[in-house]
Amino acid sequence: MNATPVDHLPTRVGWVALRIVLLLEVVGGAWLLWNVAGGFFAASDEPLGGRLSLLLAVAIWWGWIAITAWGAWTRRASWVRGSAITIHVLLFAAATGILQGLLGPQTTLGLELLVLALVGFVAAVLAKPDAPAELTS
Repeated sequence: MNATPVDHLPTRVGWVALRIVLLLEVVGGAWLLWNVAGGFFAASDEPLGGRLSLLLAVAIWWGWIAITAWGAWTRRASWVRGSAITIHVLLFAAATGILQGLLGPQTTLGLELLVLALVGFVAAVLAKPDAPAELTS
């Protein structure tokens, strides 16, 4: 008898790790969105276009991660895995940009994001979606 993805230990570990990583990213993203929104209203002397584009980019990014986290917690669908891999590849790029000083001052945040991106990427690769109901019987 073949093991289904649910019974496969690396798959279960991958889903647990992916859910934890996505939850951390949702919480961290909410904090970032709150700070960007506060900065949007505080910097009223700056051009509106730049402030608005930053606010919208952070809001869309946070929504993307929140929807992916919701999918990981509720359905373990195949699109969650692809979305999580994409998120963590982009997070890896942002982390290396921070570490190189291209996206702001070099801080430990770049190293923390790098570790989060690597753990999330590996977890997404390990997490296999549930088999459809008609294939499991």
